[in-house]
Amino acid sequence: MTLLYQPSAVLRSFHLPVSHGHQIHVEEYGNPDGVPVLVCHGGPGGGLHKLTQTYFNPARYRIILFSQRGCGNSSPHSLDHNNTDLLIADMLALLDYLDLPKCVIAGGSWGATLALLFAQRYTERVIGLIIWASFFAANDDLAWLYGATGAGAQFYPERFAIFSHGEMDHERVLEIYREQLFGEDELLQHKAAQLWLDWDKQLSVEIQLQRYQLQSGCHLVTQAKLMVHYMSARCFIDELQILHNAQRITQLPIWMIHSRQDLVCRFASAQKFAEQVQARFLILEGVGHSATNKVYSEAIRRAADLLLCKIDKNRG
Repeated sequence: MTLLYQPSAVLRSFHLPVSHGHQIHVEEYGNPDGVPVLVCHGGPGGGLHKLTQTYFNPARYRIILFSQRGCGNSSPHSLDHNNTDLLIADMLALLDYLDLPKCVIAGGSWGATLALLFAQRYTERVIGLIIWASFFAANDDLAWLYGATGAGAQFYPERFAIFSHGEMDHERVLEIYREQLFGEDELLQHKAAQLWLDWDKQLSVEIQLQRYQLQSGCHLVTQAKLMVHYMSARCFIDELQILHNAQRITQLPIWMIHSRQDLVCRFASAQKFAEQVQARFLILEGVGHSATNKVYSEAIRRAADLLLCKIDKNRG
């Protein structure tokens, strides 16, 4: 039995207007007077997942979930004015709206990317970090995901041949999906979206199913477009940006969780970064890229509890 916290009723749910006509959907759980934790979801484009609250002690944490612009219940579902800098600006706007001078930042996969980028830019607003299945959005990380020498292609060569349309280079693969998803042929759009999301699902063991329980082909295309929009632009950040700016967050308490068998996010990169920032690094075996796995979920919960102990000690 996984020792997670029981989900609680939402304290409040609202939409916050941000820039360029976007509104982000926000939900709060737990103790309104507790340690605030802002949770970044994965994807890009996954939308907030209510059960993420169960990683955090609701008696001690004020749990803030939000859907990034362009996805979930945020509006509009548009790629206009949708890039990483604007997502970070939205996080800052949310903390300012909630009148939170400091906050714990948490997230997994793409959510870890966003959490790290925010912490490196606004270190003074961060109490600590809890990140899992960290994705650093470097060229090698994209090749690992979408290239012929990557983990997915080596474990599932027959599936990769279909996904990649016979291409070997990850940049060419991304170019093909961008052409198909943003072209005029709707049938080709739907086919490309299904292939893209099937590949993402293939590499993610026990992936959060809400990302695939979509109501229509239109939603499939929207999800795939958002992911390709970010991945084909290397997530709108400089090459090795997160690794090069590691020193900016070394003074923060950081807990990282990663599985050796993660086919989406490279373990070696996470281990190297954990050493750079002097993070507490929890290594998992055999659970893949899946925060919904019982072992993985409990590791995140443990990290969140340990961070509370660290915060209490610092206050004392």
